[in-house]
Amino acid sequence: MKKINQFLLFCIVIVLTSACSTGQTAYKQGDYYKACFEAIERLRSNPNSQKSQFVLTKAYPLANKEAQREIENAQLANGVNQYDVLVYQYERMNQLANAIFHCPKASQLIPQPTEYIAELSSAKQMAAEQAYNLGVKAVEANTIEQARLGFQFFSKANEYVYGYKDVIHKIEEARYSATLRVIVQRPYTSNKYQYSADFFYNNLLTEMSQNSKNRFVRFYSPEEASAENMRDPHQYIVLNFEDFLVGNIRETSNTIDVKRDSVIVGTVKVEGKTYNTYNTVKARLITFRQELSSGGVLSLRIVDAQNNRELQLRNFSGQYVWETNWAIFQGDDRALTNEQKKMCGQKPQVPPTHQDLFVGFTKPIYNQVVSYVRSVYSKY
Repeated sequence: MKKINQFLLFCIVIVLTSACSTGQTAYKQGDYYKACFEAIERLRSNPNSQKSQFVLTKAYPLANKEAQREIENAQLANGVNQYDVLVYQYERMNQLANAIFHCPKASQLIPQPTEYIAELSSAKQMAAEQAYNLGVKAVEANTIEQARLGFQFFSKANEYVYGYKDVIHKIEEARYSATLRVIVQRPYTSNKYQYSADFFYNNLLTEMSQNSKNRFVRFYSPEEASAENMRDPHQYIVLNFEDFLVGNIRETSNTIDVKRDSVIVGTVKVEGKTYNTYNTVKARLITFRQELSSGGVLSLRIVDAQNNRELQLRNFSGQYVWETNWAIFQGDDRALTNEQKKMCGQKPQVPPTHQDLFVGFTKPIYNQVVSYVRSVYSKY
């Protein structure tokens, strides 16, 4: 019974696979273009497939007729995608003709498939012209939204005919007009911490620029904006360390008495035999802890460059605590645990510089700012 079921399953798989690969299903559904390609693929591996031969001979004229109908309808409609339809249909039929030429059996059945080489070239020229003109019209509206539309039209024109007219230049012009230009101002602080503030700023600007790649937003430093002679930024991001404290020292100590029972403290001889003697050992452990804490608040304002109107205001806080621990003891070290002995062997570490402490508390602020900026400008 099991063998019979397996045989039936095998037969079903063969039937289904055959039906799909011959193109019959697509043919019955009216997808003549797909039916032709599936029949051709089948004929490459099995030139004697009667089903595939039937499908190709029947479906190819219908696919060609359907393409002609789509082309005529697009020409009559005279819409903005008129030439897009022409290019699409001509390319499909040329691809189908090429597939027939590269399949011996298909080439026998359809010896002269129709090619639309000249028609495709002409349609691409007209499509490029149409897209180019639409791009010019969109950019002339002088808005960011229309400039982005213009960028898409110019890019499409360049895809149809590479380098059409001055489309490469138009693409860059449209990209510039479509891009929200944001100058990120450097946070200034006292000379003592300016190096660390600059380190924070440079990393932040780099990360923001990386996140904005392939999008219509660009972040500039004031120096970059000046180098490009920018006179028309859209927004400013103003950063300022409103309040911060670096290197606040806190020292604590703790004294505990420790002991351990049943510790071998010597030996004794009894009737000529040596025995260990046990007792309780004690020690006084003094642990020390030194902390240097730093924290601060960074304000971030997004300002409209045209009217100085504040668009966004957020504050981000961060903290950083550096610590060092060590210990000393009095008494018998055998009363100490291994961890306590290790602490007693340590010396106070040299505190980090104030610059490092400043960087420490800005790290969590950095992550918050990156996430916030990514969210604000995600729509671009």
